[in-house]
Amino acid sequence: MKNLSLTLTILFLSPALFAQSIEEGRSISAYSGYTLQSSKLSGTGFNSELPGKGSLLYGFDFSYQGQQNPTRYIFKYSTANGEQSAPSGLSPSKLTVQREEYSFQASLALWDSGILENLRLGLGYAYLQSGATDTSPNNVLTKQTTQGVLFGLSYTSKFSSDLSLISDFLIYLPHQFNESSQVTGYNTRYIGTEIKFVAEYLFADNAAVFGGMIYRLDQASFDGSVNRGVTGGVDARTVFTIPIGLKFGY
Repeated sequence: MKNLSLTLTILFLSPALFAQSIEEGRSISAYSGYTLQSSKLSGTGFNSELPGKGSLLYGFDFSYQGQQNPTRYIFKYSTANGEQSAPSGLSPSKLTVQREEYSFQASLALWDSGILENLRLGLGYAYLQSGATDTSPNNVLTKQTTQGVLFGLSYTSKFSSDLSLISDFLIYLPHQFNESSQVTGYNTRYIGTEIKFVAEYLFADNAAVFGGMIYRLDQASFDGSVNRGVTGGVDARTVFTIPIGLKFGY
């Protein structure tokens, strides 16, 4: 939160520092939004479900692209914390649901004309933590830590010189998975997918306001059973967010 507050202070109080066009690929953005985090554990034995409950998400992005260079480098950070009620029969009755993600991606525009001119292909790496307060006798939402490869597609639709729609699709394939304090199973198979639509309005050469929607699904499938009380478990976690933010060129 301290880093986010510093970023917001710089953006709002020092706009003169940012002098380049956002369309040149060099920008800093900060945003907040209403987010719903939900989860479902299915399988044989212990099953549980946490319906979506609203909370606030905070994040910032940093983008760099050199002059006459088609490659854009993007760093992103986001975090969300919300309160939930545990299913009946579990203790404690109140939970704190948390999610935090860091990612780095290099995106490349392979075409410089035609309908594919505004399409970018991305490859990157991400670190994701998600989970909730431990419950007993079974853990409704274990703490999961993953890291791995990102594959992305991004397309910008220009409606005018000031207004555009940015559509992103992301696949996350982690190679490392850790779970605590209970373990669902073994032979973990994990995939994350994300769809994002953001409308961006450029109110100056170096400043824009944006808003949109993000839908994210992370699903882990397991063989067997360890100590969470489910056999052949499938742990699906979804996040739906409506972000609003500001972007400045530098």
